[in-house]
Amino acid sequence: MESCPKLNAQQDGYTLLEVMIALALLTVVGTAAAMLMLPILDEQNHSREVTRATGHTRAVIEELNSRTLEDLTNSQDGYLLSSNWPKKGRQVFDETPTLLEMADLTIPTLDVSVTDIEADPLEILVEVTWEGRDEGQIQHQFWVVRTR
Repeated sequence: MESCPKLNAQQDGYTLLEVMIALALLTVVGTAAAMLMLPILDEQNHSREVTRATGHTRAVIEELNSRTLEDLTNSQDGYLLSSNWPKKGRQVFDETPTLLEMADLTIPTLDVSVTDIEADPLEILVEVTWEGRDEGQIQHQFWVVRTR
């Protein structure tokens, strides 16, 4: 014959109260860890945006430094002519951007301007502008100086 378990026997395991306290502690710790990660993710997104814009700007500055002054200032088809600027995204690399890229404000727009094309040294302003994910419109300026 089998014996029945005693009603007062102590059972192994956790009570419902202990489980609820453990879940509450895990929730508090998880929320605190997530709140610590939010500023890190914001900075990572901003860094990615600046890196992309700087890459486009570097391509333009390298182009300005590698071309001859005659090629830059030619009144027919010079690189510095205002009709060539501004450029957006892949246009910097002489590629044709899609319509979606042209409408996307997060893709950097570059503009090149010269105050006096006959001056020596030639001072060229490269401006890059884009709509930041969290910061709104961001603009950086770079000066390139070329001598004749």
